[in-house]
Amino acid sequence: MKLNSIQPVGPTAPASPAIGSDKPKEGAPSFDQMLNRATQGQTSPTETASTQAAAPLGEIRAPMPPIAAGALSPSPTAERTVALLNLIEDYAQKMENADVPLKEIESLVGELGTLATELTASLGDEPDPHIRELAEQSAALAGIEAVKFRRGDYI
Repeated sequence: MKLNSIQPVGPTAPASPAIGSDKPKEGAPSFDQMLNRATQGQTSPTETASTQAAAPLGEIRAPMPPIAAGALSPSPTAERTVALLNLIEDYAQKMENADVPLKEIESLVGELGTLATELTASLGDEPDPHIRELAEQSAALAGIEAVKFRRGDYI
């Protein structure tokens, strides 16, 4: 059996013209003209409001004003929270390692309890509610882990 041609099965899409053979509609500017206008900041009177809202090519502007240098320093509560979270991470890594004796982890548990107590005491001074919530949750987690360890849940 010899095949002379391959026929598509099913509905066919209308044939599209070859690339580069499309002619612009009469009266419409060509792509080159539109590109030149955009790079030079010119607009034609026939452009719609949606295309006029688009900024011409060029400078990229920052969406927010710059932040003052003094605003970048974290609050004492935020610093204590970061220290507590780092300590919780160390505690988790040591708990995962079977070679680390529980006696060594006991000192970390003592630090966890101390930092959690200090953090809870400083929550009233924190004006940012997001940092305060994170600090509360971190202190609660540290306290729960200390209680579990001392109660013997991990033996």
